[in-house]
Amino acid sequence: MQRQLRNYSPGQSSALHVAAPVMLSLVAFWAMLASDARAAEEISLVRDGRPHHVTGELLVEAQDGGVLLKAADGELWVIQPDEIKERRSNDKPFEPLDAEATARRLLDEFGGGFSIHQTAHYVICYNTSSAYAEWCGALYERLYRGFFTYWSNQGVELREPTWPLVALVFRDRESYAEYSRGELGDAVNSIIGYYNVRTNRVTMYDLTGVDELRQNTRRISSAAHVNAILSQPAAERTVATIVHEATHQLAYNSGLQTRYADNPFWVSEGLAVYFETPDLKSSKGWRNIGGVNRVNLIQFHKYLRRRPDDSLAAMIVNDQRFRDSKTAGDAYAEAWALNYYLLRTQPRQYADYLAKLAARGPLETVTPQQRLDEFRSIFGQDLSRLDTEFLRFMQRVR
Repeated sequence: MQRQLRNYSPGQSSALHVAAPVMLSLVAFWAMLASDARAAEEISLVRDGRPHHVTGELLVEAQDGGVLLKAADGELWVIQPDEIKERRSNDKPFEPLDAEATARRLLDEFGGGFSIHQTAHYVICYNTSSAYAEWCGALYERLYRGFFTYWSNQGVELREPTWPLVALVFRDRESYAEYSRGELGDAVNSIIGYYNVRTNRVTMYDLTGVDELRQNTRRISSAAHVNAILSQPAAERTVATIVHEATHQLAYNSGLQTRYADNPFWVSEGLAVYFETPDLKSSKGWRNIGGVNRVNLIQFHKYLRRRPDDSLAAMIVNDQRFRDSKTAGDAYAEAWALNYYLLRTQPRQYADYLAKLAARGPLETVTPQQRLDEFRSIFGQDLSRLDTEFLRFMQRVR
């Protein structure tokens, strides 16, 4: 199977819900998928004048010697052949880092002022209050339980993440922006949190300091105090953004989606919107997964007034509407609506469709026609009929 990669930018989306952009280029034909190779690979390389030594699992190798490597901390490395200075196979099997090793590596990376909060499935590295870190951990664990329970009820078998899920929490917007500008560029000014598909981390900052949510100047004393602040109606969209990005992280670490594969944005972003509305009153999980997302429902109804006839087909085959700030709001709303419709009316077919997407190897080139054919093979050849039924269904949603 061949793979071609030119100016590859996996996981990039638009507006507030962003998986951090990763600008990678390997002008080569990918000749081998090495997903079954479990022996560790060691590569010494020089990138931007700086030496690196990476040990990990070889996923893909190009004919020209370039490689895609999955490191022990979950980061994906696309290494071009002219960067490689030394490479050898290690006799030892590939071993992902455990929570303790992950915590040590994060503290080494971020230095003084940062602490670690661990939960059953997350390692949170933070330099804000411990109360806020604990609140984040509880929020993520509730989402984790709800996410796995939901897909189990849909007949979708997920796997436990290979390594602990990492979240970085900065004390304020300024320190967050200083760190994130290298990953987000100028977009950092409009993004309050994101999942980076390359590093496999969620990055955000302490939302209790946001001006419109601040409650006087009282020191945050407990996770319950944090919850009181972030349960305000004004906080719903900001918290939803954090949950949205954490949903991306779960999807890519549970086998629901494959990193660096061709994942249509309408699926990735629509699913994240489907899960994003936070259930802050529940201590056991998300009680309202699959509920109506009011913000996107309103936006979708507005879009219907100017929606072109080919809107559904265009969204299936092309991600550009999600990348353009002028059309992103409508694209996200329609993606949520389509996911909502399919999960409510054709859950078994939707599960089959997700399985087909997840089976793609990383860096495979998929044409727009292939995307369309794949969709039709699961949901039916008559796209016009499906679109009519979709719109009729959504008109009844309140």
